[in-house]
Amino acid sequence: MISIIIAIGVFRYYQKLAVRNGKVHWKYGLLGMGICLGVQLLFWLIYKSIEILLTFQEPDLFSATLVTALGWIVSIFTVWFVHRQLEKSWRKEAIAVNKSEIDGIGKKN
Repeated sequence: MISIIIAIGVFRYYQKLAVRNGKVHWKYGLLGMGICLGVQLLFWLIYKSIEILLTFQEPDLFSATLVTALGWIVSIFTVWFVHRQLEKSWRKEAIAVNKSEIDGIGKKN
């Protein structure tokens, strides 16, 4: 349930970034949700595969809860990192477009 709430928050986070930069907001919202849930799933699968390789015991609730919480933290960090990279990339793109428009002033077509 908390993963869904985090994913909805990430959707809004990426959506606001896309709107600020004139991109299609729902596509980037879904991208953010996909990154968030995908990282959590990948984190859980890596943990389970390591657990299966190392031990043949019954899983306990504490380790499952701990891994889920760590998965949330890792996914939030990954979402933040990708958001920051997109923002930098789009900012450079906007500067390049503005610079080319300024250079074009006064030139004949």
